[in-house]
Amino acid sequence: MLPFRLKPVYKNYLWGGKNLIASWGKDSGTETLAESWELASHKDGDNIILDGPCKNMKLSEAVKVHPEIVSPSFKPEDTFPLMVKLIDSQLPLSVQVHPDNKYAMIHEHSIGKVESWYILNHEEGAYIYLGLKHSITRSELKDAIMNNTLTDILNKIYVEDGDTFFIPAGTIHAIGEGVTLAEIQENSNLTYRVYDYGRVGADGKPRELHIAKALDVASLNPVNIKPAQSGNVIVECNEFRVERIHAPYSCKMNNEGFRFILCIEGECEFRCSDVSYGLRKGGNVFVPSDCENEFAIDGNGEFLITSE
Repeated sequence: MLPFRLKPVYKNYLWGGKNLIASWGKDSGTETLAESWELASHKDGDNIILDGPCKNMKLSEAVKVHPEIVSPSFKPEDTFPLMVKLIDSQLPLSVQVHPDNKYAMIHEHSIGKVESWYILNHEEGAYIYLGLKHSITRSELKDAIMNNTLTDILNKIYVEDGDTFFIPAGTIHAIGEGVTLAEIQENSNLTYRVYDYGRVGADGKPRELHIAKALDVASLNPVNIKPAQSGNVIVECNEFRVERIHAPYSCKMNNEGFRFILCIEGECEFRCSDVSYGLRKGGNVFVPSDCENEFAIDGNGEFLITSE
């Protein structure tokens, strides 16, 4: 099958900002926008296909009918593997942690969540929390949570555009205010919220915390948050691979798995056989695994390519 574009799924939460609307062309119809799910085949968000023989189908429906677009080994009953989001934080996100696949399958009947962040834009002084400053006991972690001193023991990192961070399952983390980033992750929306600055939700009640489960899964030691990088590859782990590429670029698919292209700067033209799409900042293209033609990107754009 030839490449096609996906319609994003928009999510707005109390911490969302205006950058995705103003600078990334995300016409959400809301004043603020927290997340734009660029690649999603999940019960909580499912992209609509914009082109080709599966036009107007949900991505989840298309991969059941044409599993070969994911990979040769993908089966209709399998879980789609990955998710890619754009995130804009006007306010800090909650401090949270995600379980690994084993714990998530036993306790939530879901896959877990390994993820990575690529910093796209930041305001002066913007930061993230990622992992612990030093090793602690589970009792010490519980005390810090209950005493509202959790952020005192977290690794606070001031970010710059172009920074890449890897977040293994079990790593306590949070995005601070004034950060726009691309999040590449396993196809899971499972989060254990640990601390939320005493905020309340739309119903006026404190937002739910998941302290017991968070204590079950949280790593008690600092983690290696900088992924190994080689050439254009900025993240490579068991779950996914991310490349940062500048146009011009070309690639011949090898039928080993799909490629998801997200334009993060500039403008370019995507071409494959008789298909051509203009891409600008925030635009995407899904290149199916079974695409038999070489694809090329011309222009002055910069983009992330995600694959398994």
